[in-house]
Amino acid sequence: MQEEIDKINNFLKNNQWCDFEIIELKGNLRIGGKTSFSDRHDIVITFMDVFFMQILYEWKTDTQTIVFEIPDIQEQRTINLNFDIEQGFQLFKIHAEDIKSPLYVSSKGLLVEFM
Repeated sequence: MQEEIDKINNFLKNNQWCDFEIIELKGNLRIGGKTSFSDRHDIVITFMDVFFMQILYEWKTDTQTIVFEIPDIQEQRTINLNFDIEQGFQLFKIHAEDIKSPLYVSSKGLLVEFM
């Protein structure tokens, strides 16, 4: 999964900005990122079999920083215990621009598509 996270962050670093929004939420969470003013998404990220999420409907990112990451073990443990997240789910952390707290998604996996 770290390889997919690296793909996302490398894509973001190659763009001046990227705005994300939720595209779909039905068991899986699909978010799309736009790097222009068109209606087309440049990147679509699917979190498969979501168990928990603490996320906004839409957000901006600072593409010159690490935006997506897997939290350290202690942070994962804290979130997992606080929200009774079952074993077998991976916690992902998202840093949104101008938001003080990170966003979180806990899912079975991650799929990245570049459009």
